[in-house]
Amino acid sequence: MVATARRPETLDDLVALAQRERLHLKATACDVTDEDSMKGAVEFARASFGDINVLVNNAGYGAMGPVEAVPPLEAHRQLEVNLFGPIRLIQLVAPDMRRAGWGRIVNVSSVLGRVVQPLSGWYCASKFALEALSDTLRLELEPFGIHTVSILPGPVRTAFTNNMVVSPLPAGMPDFYRRLVAYRMGLQNNRPFEVPATAAARLILRAIQARRRPRAHYLLTVPAHVAVYLRPLLTDRAWDRLVAWYFGVGRVRSTDEERATP
Repeated sequence: MVATARRPETLDDLVALAQRERLHLKATACDVTDEDSMKGAVEFARASFGDINVLVNNAGYGAMGPVEAVPPLEAHRQLEVNLFGPIRLIQLVAPDMRRAGWGRIVNVSSVLGRVVQPLSGWYCASKFALEALSDTLRLELEPFGIHTVSILPGPVRTAFTNNMVVSPLPAGMPDFYRRLVAYRMGLQNNRPFEVPATAAARLILRAIQARRRPRAHYLLTVPAHVAVYLRPLLTDRAWDRLVAWYFGVGRVRSTDEERATP
């Protein structure tokens, strides 16, 4: 097994644990925004263990802010990390899996690949696109014995919130957005249904070890299940009202002056 990270020193604890448990694990750097880095990680894995039969795409971060306020470079980076990088890794390892006649690709997506939240538009866009490509790959690769799985977590206890990039609001933007960002960050720091990262790891392992055909999608956390199963039951307007209420759009009101700002 090969574990990768943009900063491989963050894997030191994992490597030490593997050594104590006498597990065959190696670590190397992999930056999913860098073609040479991705190719280097794939070649390192092949040199260490042979052809690659299982790929877990877990790279990702959240860009936060109103869609109109997120700079184009940040929006591009969000898609590069959450979408283009994982898909490029799939392109690099799929030939190994075809040669072996089997493989598992596990894409760690999000419940926000099915429903949206205000101030997470670019993150949602990256996960919606990842879901679409995962579903397409499942159809294209299954004839070769390769199964593509999508993991859709809700709130998981990781460094995700700490690593979130909140775009500063340009001058002249309504103060409503500032109040909404503050409200949303309060929600990020108070997530009653949050589960530990080990729960996500166990679900990923379950998808990898499924004896026959794994499920196409695995939901994790109560909010993820509720959102995915409730959304088809509500009209668009009813769903918008519910989401607006929960995430503060319906509570943090804009002023008449802000609504009149050109």
